[in-house]
Amino acid sequence: MNTIALTDSQREQLRSALELRKEQLLQELDAVQRDTLAVASAASRGQADPAGSPRDQANSMAADMVRDAEAARDHAELTAVRAALERLADGSYGECTDCGQSVGVPRLLAQPSAARCIACQSKAETQVRR
Repeated sequence: MNTIALTDSQREQLRSALELRKEQLLQELDAVQRDTLAVASAASRGQADPAGSPRDQANSMAADMVRDAEAARDHAELTAVRAALERLADGSYGECTDCGQSVGVPRLLAQPSAARCIACQSKAETQVRR
């Protein structure tokens, strides 16, 4: 393992950024859940918007798909942020979760939830594309 030397100030800056992002994501996911429940509740009471034109239906479906994709992205990011906070707590923050080398201070400052060094992240992204 090749740990990085974060200063106490950097560590606190990163912890604060991660905590702030966690709260933002939780609020966004909560808003999506409230909206979804409101629509479902209205539909169950027969108060849903009338079907409308095929164009309106398509636009509504597209908006729902975008909302769902954004919620999935937010959930994945929340998972990454929570994992980064756990690594901060256990002392492994800044070590690549794949190879154990340093993620790099500049990378962490740009992306506090980064779990991999650039080489391992590039490799993982290449494998996903295949």
